[in-house]
Formats: sequence, C-alpha cells, structure tokens
Amino acid sequence: MSQHHLIVVGFDEIVANKYLPRIGAAIKEGHLDSYSIIDLESERTAIQERVRAVDTKPNQAIYLRDSRSLGREAASELISSAVKQLRMPGLPTKMYIATEVQAHEAYLRHCVENGIDSLVEKPVLAPVVDGRFSPSSITKTMEELVRIASCSAAKHSVMTLSRYHEIYNRRVVSALRERVERWSAPLTSFHLRAAGGVWNLQHEYESRDDHPYKHGYGMMMHGAYHYVDLASQILSLNALVYPERRFMLELSSFGAFPSDQHARLSNPVARRFQDSLPRWEQADAELFRFGETDITSTFRLRDIETGRTLTVGTLSFEQTTPSVRAWNGLPTGLYNKNGRTSSVDLEAQLSTLYSTHVHCYDIPRGRNPDGIDAFARVTTRANASLFPDEQYVSVETFDGLFHSDSNRRLMDNWLRGTESKSALADHLLPMKITEAMASSLRTPGQPVKFAFFSNPPSA
Repeated sequence: MSQHHLIVVGFDEIVANKYLPRIGAAIKEGHLDSYSIIDLESERTAIQERVRAVDTKPNQAIYLRDSRSLGREAASELISSAVKQLRMPGLPTKMYIATEVQAHEAYLRHCVENGIDSLVEKPVLAPVVDGRFSPSSITKTMEELVRIASCSAAKHSVMTLSRYHEIYNRRVVSALRERVERWSAPLTSFHLRAAGGVWNLQHEYESRDDHPYKHGYGMMMHGAYHYVDLASQILSLNALVYPERRFMLELSSFGAFPSDQHARLSNPVARRFQDSLPRWEQADAELFRFGETDITSTFRLRDIETGRTLTVGTLSFEQTTPSVRAWNGLPTGLYNKNGRTSSVDLEAQLSTLYSTHVHCYDIPRGRNPDGIDAFARVTTRANASLFPDEQYVSVETFDGLFHSDSNRRLMDNWLRGTESKSALADHLLPMKITEAMASSLRTPGQPVKFAFFSNPPSA
C-alpha cells in the first residue's frame, strides 16, 4: 500500500464536517500519512477555529493572499511555493481542491503539470476574464488540461453527486444501460428539472463569497453541474447503439437573474426580510452583472451526416422554488444558510419500449434546516407484450436517502486510489454542455451547438 500526504485546498464547513471523517479513516487505514491545509489569509481566524474543533488535526496550514487579481504565472508561483512547503519527504502528494470555483483552475493546472493526484470539486472550472465569468473559455481550457493530464501516470478526478449515487447511478443509469445494450434501443427523449429551493436576498448576491453570483456565474456553476453531469451520462448511452455515428447537440435557453427577483417574489413575504424594494433599477444593464438564478433549455441531439434527430429533451435548473428559509441574516454554524430543499424530476425514454421516471426530493425533519432527508420514487413503464420479463408499470420507493453518501463513496475511492468513475477526462463532455448552456443565456432563445462526441459511462 502506497501512503500519501494530502493537501486540502479550502477548509470550509463542508470539508470539515463531511469529508474530514473520511480523511481520518484513510489515515487509520494507512492510505494517507497525514494532511495539511492551504487557504486564504482572510480566512485564517475561521480556519483556526475550525481546526480546533476537529479530532483529526492537520500537519500544517498555509495562508495565502487572494490570487484572483494575479496573473497565471504569479498565481502558479504562489501555489508552487505553498505546495513545496507542505510536501512530506519520501511521500507522494495528493491534492483535494475545494476552493471557490474560480480558483479551481490554478490548483488543478499545478497538479496536472506536476503529476500530482488530484480531486477537484464540481464544476471543474469557471474561467474569469477581467473579473467576469467567461464561459466561452471552458472547453478550450478543459481540453488543454485533459491533454496535459494524459501525459503522466497521475490520476485526476472530479467530486460530483451523480457518479456513485444510489438512485441516479445504481438504479437509473445502470438500468438504462442494460436495456440499451440488450435491445439496441437508443435514448429518444430526456427531461430533467432540478429545483434547488435556494433563497438569496438581493443584497447577498453582492456580498457573499461562498456562492459568489457577483462574479457573473450562477446556477450553472453551482448545484446545476451535478445534473448536467447526470444528463451527459444518460445521453452518452446512445454511443452503445451508434458507436460510429457523429452527433451534434443543439440547445437554446432562457434564464432569470437577480435583477428579476423583485418581481418574482411575494412582496408581503419579502418585506419580512427587508428585501421588498427593487435593488437594481436598470434591469437591462444589470442582466449579466450577476449570475442566473434559474435557467431552462430545450435541446436536440441530431446525426451530423444525415441531419436526423435522435434525442429531444429539456434541462431546467432553478433555485427560485420552495425553500425552508425563515430568517433574515445568514446564521453562523448553519450549513443550509439559504434554506435549500432540493427536488429533482427526471424522465428518460427508449423510444416506444421503455421509460424510467424519477422524483427525488428533500424532506425536512422538524425545524432544523440542516436536518433533511431525501425520498425517491422510481416509476418505469415498458412494453411488456414484447418483453415478458418486464412489467407494464413498476414503482419503487426509497426513504431516508442521503445524497452525501454518493460524495463520500467517491472520496473514499479516491483516497484509496481506486476511483475510476469520475475521471477528469470523463467531465469534458458535461463541461461542454455547461459552456453551451451558460453561453446560450447571453443570446436568449438562440441556438448554441457543438459536436457531441462521447463514450458510454462506466458500468
């Protein structure tokens, strides 16, 4: 067994509460020798308090100045110096990148260029040009990083919900894959709506750094990525039927933004939060100042050579949906500061033969915003006259789910060196879809398209 020293970049509440127990277990099992922390100087006091409260202590913690204003070369030197200080003699290094998303690229680039195993939080990167989100740079940067990564033996993975999920992956993707292969039946329609239930007040779009809509990216570069990744896995199943065909994905989108929020919320309720006045008077000028809160897209997957349509569908990612937020200021010590209550509705159909429909939603336990379980219902419909081993309709229910179990499985496998379902290269396609959707918001309703080359997801 090869031991590593782990560098954790970004030691927030999620890392401390969700993943540090897994890191501690990996140390006890002998996969890790120890871990250290890199974070921002501005977070020093909060990190020191967090470290005092945890059982598994780091070897060291290094605090850097914010590198967002630095050029690539200066940021690279800053990171390189910190990593050099934290290296353990005789031990290879792993790096878990859990910073705010626009800092991902610099740390990931350091890992791929220096052959350091890495795990980066979703989404992989959010290019920023002159302080504003620049989605058109995503694919070019991803392709470059994947190419460099392929030149060394280091392994690079992405932390996302939909690679080890009990329902989405083990029940849905696996069942679809088995039937696509057995029947040579392509995916002909796919619809996914993820309702986040996240409630930001107007002033919080300007002030928050942990979910910084203020830099011009919103839902697409936050929670939506989990489901873009899931959609890409399901759409990629078509490669099992048509491995030699080349396809084009075309989509068009509409969105809502913080500048729309005043008109979209109940004024009597907003007044309870001192949030009932329009904050940005010049809505047109402010439209892309802040990232989107809601986005809905329609798409088709068509054969490039023949022009024929194979798959049609919709992708909708919204945060302006039922929340449990009942407080004005953001409370300390609470993870679910925005009152998130997720609801995901998904249906995938194999032409006239089979469909699977999933509704997975959160159920709050009492009055504790952090006490939330998940419930799922999976309904399938099939042509049982043609396939006697199928049922016309079947329904399964799953109670007491925890979405975080999927993330923890991924983390455990990565720490052990056995992670194989969420490699960096596997995220090139979902990041291309992310770029297309984020770019399409800048020309509402106008189609954006790109060549859709894929491999089926790992079985």
